[in-house]
Amino acid sequence: MVTKEDILAGKVKQTTKTLANGQTGTGKTFFAMTHPKFAYLGTEPNGLDTAKSNPFLMDNLVWADEFLNSTTEDVKVTFERLDKAIDQAHKDQAEGKVETLVLDNFTYLSENRWIYINKYEAIRTSSGALDTRGMYGTLGRWLYNFTITKILTFKGNVVVTAHVQTEGDEAMENKVDKSMTLSPAILGGFRHMVGGMFSASIYLDKKRIGDNKYMYLARCQKGANFEAKNRYNLPEIVENVSYQEIIKSIGKGAVTPK
Repeated sequence: MVTKEDILAGKVKQTTKTLANGQTGTGKTFFAMTHPKFAYLGTEPNGLDTAKSNPFLMDNLVWADEFLNSTTEDVKVTFERLDKAIDQAHKDQAEGKVETLVLDNFTYLSENRWIYINKYEAIRTSSGALDTRGMYGTLGRWLYNFTITKILTFKGNVVVTAHVQTEGDEAMENKVDKSMTLSPAILGGFRHMVGGMFSASIYLDKKRIGDNKYMYLARCQKGANFEAKNRYNLPEIVENVSYQEIIKSIGKGAVTPK
């Protein structure tokens, strides 16, 4: 139990639970790797190149492993390795070795799980045809359980990255706010739920500011077709986004009047 007195006395360390969404090249992996003492779980090819080419990011890395579909490893074994790696990250956090859990990225994780479901948990109708609707339900339930039990129970910082997609006409018909046309690129209906599970669901972007010079920024409040949100009272936009800038920006957003 955490008491109000513990929080006010600063006995509870501020940690962040962030879903970092963005198109390719908007700095998702870079942002994740600015976090301190991170364990890196990669589901996209060559994600570690970001750290290898930026030595100051490599300083934050404790350990890394990758979980990619391949011709040499069955997808079931890949997910078993992922489970063990997450358990190790929890253990290392409890021992003070790791402060941040990075999962890069959720888009590919959902696609890889769909491959697993097709191979090991396929559902068929009475006529023998694949029941894809039922299988999407299996995918959604797995993604929810994985996120809530394996990822968000991590007691340090959490950063999960995801690509962004434009919603189709059918999905938009079911949306209350028709202006929110962009969402995390996660296979199945879980993409509509995942943002609410994190304390911050932010959308990254990149702005050209000169010859071969760019500013990376994060939208942290809803707007511009992005359903961004956060519980840290972050401002609408955080420029030069990094772990350090997020921590400095906590509490500087607009305060809702009582």
